[in-house]
Amino acid sequence: MRGRDLIPWRRRGFLPSVFDVFGSDDVFDVFNLNPVRADLRETENEYIVEADLPGYNKENIEIRYEDDMLTISAKYDEVKEEKGDSFIHRERRRGNFSRSIPIPSNVRSDEIKASFNNGVLKVVLPKLEPSKPRGRIIDIE
Repeated sequence: MRGRDLIPWRRRGFLPSVFDVFGSDDVFDVFNLNPVRADLRETENEYIVEADLPGYNKENIEIRYEDDMLTISAKYDEVKEEKGDSFIHRERRRGNFSRSIPIPSNVRSDEIKASFNNGVLKVVLPKLEPSKPRGRIIDIE
């Protein structure tokens, strides 16, 4: 894992280059096998994580924040059954996943809030102190 600062997102093509594979922290992300797509935004007062979880129920999602790491886990257990006069068609789909996202350490862990609406999980992590802009404007002589 790199530092604890936010890491810029970089779009990868369908086939990763050799440098992408060996320079990656997460092999599954290189091949786009991670089942959860998540966005991390930073505002002056909070970090906001939005994860797409279509088809999941709120009851089957678990969110954990520990050691500057936000972990989103979910499980599914789906059974579809179709009956006719001379047949029964049954399909099952079971599984689970977990995705961990490093978060900078200036979070009020006791005030983290989450909501789930239309398949989108939103987690708001308030900062201990508001961010102050780093850098300055330099006058041209």
